[in-house]
Parts: sequence; C-alpha cells; structure tokens
Amino acid sequence: MALTGWKRRLLIVVLACAFGLAAAFVFAKVAGLVHPCGGEQLSCSMTRIIGFIYTPVFSGVALIAFAIAALWKNTGTALLVAMLIPLVPFLILFASLKYSDISVREWHEIRGRDVQELLQIAIPIVLTLVVPWAVLKRFANPPVLEKTHV
Repeated sequence: MALTGWKRRLLIVVLACAFGLAAAFVFAKVAGLVHPCGGEQLSCSMTRIIGFIYTPVFSGVALIAFAIAALWKNTGTALLVAMLIPLVPFLILFASLKYSDISVREWHEIRGRDVQELLQIAIPIVLTLVVPWAVLKRFANPPVLEKTHV
C-alpha cells in the first residue's frame, strides 16, 4: 500500500520535523563538546536544560505549522510562511533580550554565558524550524509528488 496525497505529505512533515529535532539535539551536544561552558556549573546546567526543554516545544510548533501549510496549500510560499511565523518572533525576542543585557556592558565584554545561550538555546531552536523547511522544500513540492504518482 503506497501512501499518496495528504497522508504522504503528513508523513513527510512528521519525518522532516523529527529530522530537525535530531539535528538540533546533535548540534547542541557537539557545541557543548567543542565549546564547553567555563563558568558557574549551575548556570551551565540551566542553559542546557532550557535548551533541552524549549527545542522539542519549538519542534512541536514547527510540526503544527508545517502540517497546516502542507495540508492546506502545499506551496513553497506556504512552507516559508509556516517557518517564518514562529521564527521571526523568537529571533526578535531573543535579540531584544540579549541586546538589552549586552547593551548595559561594552560589546567587548560579551561573556561566555552569552555564547553558551546562543549555542545551547537559540541555534537549536532555529534548526528545529529551518531544517524541516529545507527538507519539505525539497521533498514536499507538489509538482514532484504528482509526477512520481502518475
């Protein structure tokens, strides 16, 4: 039994979001090994825990957004909008919080904690949205699906 139509698109969305979540966790793990936290251990542990909690949350948001886009319109524009809707507010919030924290200090005083937050929280969350978008852009394109099933 071959999956066609909306079932196939939904399966591709689920697999793409799972791949994005895996990529985010692998990145966070490798970043922790390559750039170990040199500060207070409690702060380092909390940064990892926050990243570990929020990454699956954003992966779930990505799953919902991409599933709606793939089942409703299934166009490149719909997938791009589905990625940007959760990504833009997150980036604005993260940038404003970090800028308000860094602007109190000089730019050359960026702490290791700021880098750890970027590596353990922000980049993995961005990966949970960008990786599924790239996979869906490649594999959930309607003309490609229609050509393979004709």
